[in-house]
Amino acid sequence: MITGGAVDHGRFVAVPTLIEAQVDRTPDRPALTFGDRTLSYREFDDLANGLAADLAARGVRRGDVLPILLPQGLGFPIACLAVMKLGAAFVPLDPAWPAATLEAAVEVLSARLVVGGESPRPLRERPGVDIGATDLIYGIFTSGSTGTPRCALNVHGGVANRFAFMTRYFAAKGTEVVLQNSRHTVDSTVWQLFWPLTTGARTIVPVRGELLDLAEIAEIIARYRVSLTDFVPSLLGPLVVLAETDTEVRRGLGSLVELIVGGEEIVAPAVHRLRALLPGLRVSNAYGPTEASIGMVFHPVAEGDGDPLPLGTPIDNCYAAVLDEHGRPLGPGEIGEIVIGGACLGAGYLHNPGRTAEVFVPNPFERVPGDRLYRTGDLGRLDAEGRLFFHGRRDFQVKIGGVRIELGEIAAAAERCPGVQQARVLLAPTRPPSLALFVAAPGLDDAALVAHLRRELPADRRPRHRFVLPELPLTVGGKVDRALLKSMLTERLASAADLSADSESDVVLGVFRRVLGDPGLGHDTGFFDAGGDSLAALTVATELRIGVTDLLDHPTATLLAARLGARAADAEQTALMEQDSAIPVGMEISPVRGLGRPDTVLVTGATGFVGSRLVYELLERTGATVYVLCRADDDAHAVTRVAGELRDQGLWRDEFAHRVAGFAGDLGSPGLGLTTRTWRRLAVECEAIVHSGAMVNFLFDYATHRPANVLGTHELLRLALDGRPKALHHVSTLGVLDREASARDTPLAEDFDPAWARRPVSGYCRSKWVAERFLLEARSKGAAVTLYRLGEVMAATDTGYPNSRALTSLLLSACARLGVAPDVALRTDWTPADFAARQIVTGVFAPWAWGRSLHVFHPGGVDLIERSGLAVRRTAVPEFLDRLRADPESRVLSGLLARRALTDFVVDNPGLFRRDEGARLGEE
Repeated sequence: MITGGAVDHGRFVAVPTLIEAQVDRTPDRPALTFGDRTLSYREFDDLANGLAADLAARGVRRGDVLPILLPQGLGFPIACLAVMKLGAAFVPLDPAWPAATLEAAVEVLSARLVVGGESPRPLRERPGVDIGATDLIYGIFTSGSTGTPRCALNVHGGVANRFAFMTRYFAAKGTEVVLQNSRHTVDSTVWQLFWPLTTGARTIVPVRGELLDLAEIAEIIARYRVSLTDFVPSLLGPLVVLAETDTEVRRGLGSLVELIVGGEEIVAPAVHRLRALLPGLRVSNAYGPTEASIGMVFHPVAEGDGDPLPLGTPIDNCYAAVLDEHGRPLGPGEIGEIVIGGACLGAGYLHNPGRTAEVFVPNPFERVPGDRLYRTGDLGRLDAEGRLFFHGRRDFQVKIGGVRIELGEIAAAAERCPGVQQARVLLAPTRPPSLALFVAAPGLDDAALVAHLRRELPADRRPRHRFVLPELPLTVGGKVDRALLKSMLTERLASAADLSADSESDVVLGVFRRVLGDPGLGHDTGFFDAGGDSLAALTVATELRIGVTDLLDHPTATLLAARLGARAADAEQTALMEQDSAIPVGMEISPVRGLGRPDTVLVTGATGFVGSRLVYELLERTGATVYVLCRADDDAHAVTRVAGELRDQGLWRDEFAHRVAGFAGDLGSPGLGLTTRTWRRLAVECEAIVHSGAMVNFLFDYATHRPANVLGTHELLRLALDGRPKALHHVSTLGVLDREASARDTPLAEDFDPAWARRPVSGYCRSKWVAERFLLEARSKGAAVTLYRLGEVMAATDTGYPNSRALTSLLLSACARLGVAPDVALRTDWTPADFAARQIVTGVFAPWAWGRSLHVFHPGGVDLIERSGLAVRRTAVPEFLDRLRADPESRVLSGLLARRALTDFVVDNPGLFRRDEGARLGEE
């Protein structure tokens, strides 16, 4: 039985030509984004043209095969397109590979030059090479059984056919956003980078660390509203678990419309659970070897699909059959080797005619076009509908993380280690699958073996489980006894999971041992030192509900257990935050009507940096009577404290005294610490409340800030609703939303609901985030609530009076004291206190502003150090931090920097936030 896709006789158009046509249609549309840089279609094409011209000048011609030795980034797709434009083939290499791997790859290629980190000049003129369907387009290295890698070559016709199918299958409109979610050295990257650019869509190239981090991937999907990407099954499973347990991750994945799963055997339960979590998502199973233009079998997963899921049916112009050992087609349900043919077929292996002839065999079937078929080595069956199902391998190849690996390659690499006499590799039955290495090496230390493997093999091919034995067991026939090795592996994996859980550290160690298959692993042994890789780290992260970066920063069981303890405390605070975010139980809210311009204004935090300036602006610019609430011995002392603060700033005038009334109170106490009589007086006499009081300490957590900043705001909302109608003007911070704003491409609008934002990190910002949430809910029910989110408030322009408690003041004081400043960008809005206070006071008296959320910051970002005018020397961050730690007066600042990055001290608010309505405050 032979199964085939639809026959499409469309005219062949080479991939570079398709991209160039799209460049001409939409030159200014964003094409590729990497970090904070985006290339338009025109910019991308011009850079590729410039590099192509440079390569042509160096003798690159049609049919050449060129290695591209670049990390993931924008330079890589530019180089690939440049090579394609010349009718040559690109072969991606990774600078992070071990030297031995790179040397072997370069030797196979025998190339005259390697494309590296050139910075091409933009050039509008295109090479204009006539590219045919059989011309080479790229090569991808696959594992070789002897340790020598093989370069599988593909042609333009196969890739163009795959792209044409995808455009039809996904009904592409050019509005898609595609995430390049594969390593740039595997073939699926080819479609992720270049197919979107044939339709007018956009590709996101992620900035990745050494290890995969699913939470980070989910955040990238959310940030760019990614609609299409792919995952290998070993990553999809942990992602589903993360989405099930983390609502923020699940919400972030909500932009996905299409998801391709391929590279290894799919896990049906994980796919079905993901479809249930994201009902608008279509998941497609994809299958195809590296030798066949990325993938040539697709299946859209349906509700009724069981387990196992079908691989699917061939795409347009492609064919598949299941053959017996004599090359005869088998009927439905019979298991044999999967062979493929048609437009997808590649050109074989570079400089390896022997292996090419073994697997690219003559085509005896009239129905299948072309003179060759490819023997995949995969076992499978066809059902009555012509759908393929996978049934394992017939040889010693395995797939891990979507990468096909020859077990013989790993054994050969191990046998090059001094002291190793013999090696064998098995596939361990773990989830996800992993490699187990057995070596005969009397007296060899495991650490020496690990160090050798790191030099010889890329990270995705290093065995997770290792057995160093005096000799390998043999059968009676003298061959290595693989059955006995498999039994030893099973026993070791079982014993690794057997650990009493007397402490949190024991629990973590038990997970480490089970994942690594090492029952002898100790509490203080590094997870990665013991052979942990990206997939193993993801497994640990999923089981322990942590981020991969947690494991990277806390790599031993002891350290990670301490981190988990801190996270548990944070989880308790998170639950408390959610509880506090709702309107307090029993608080009745009726729509506030009849508000007018206030004659009596209550100001909280009146002795604070912003609050005292608000009192002055009210007294100086309005005729209102100002009631001040602050901690004091009595009401008279409250006035004395406020007057003293203004006098210190050079702002107090004696004629203000008759317009100021003081009230001793405490935001952190029930009823604001007021007597019932005083409460009733304020409820009846006040016409507006300006709430600028808050506890601010960036060393303290949410629970510490809660009484004053959350429960105190509860009480002020209750006061605003009591007695005569009055407005509540709540002074907040842009720190409530800066994590959300930093994750977006465009500045965040003022009406963005903080309930949908990423939670702030600091305890202070968390408390303001919670307060905003219940205040906005109250506003939706009719309460008169106006929010003012402030930026980086600095010294006033008229007095120069500083906010000595601000992080920026601590930093600038330390720089002045030490005579040096860190040589990093520290951009901020630098909003003078008088500017901020005037805008808030304007809002208090402007009816159009009532009931809005307003961003209050000075437009135009500045460098903090340059704007301060300090005559200091810029120095590298490590030197600055060393000098800071040695300075006795900088203990607080050093403590803060132990918890957060230096660049987190200030935020470039003008680049992150809009101030459409807030800007109007300056026009009144």
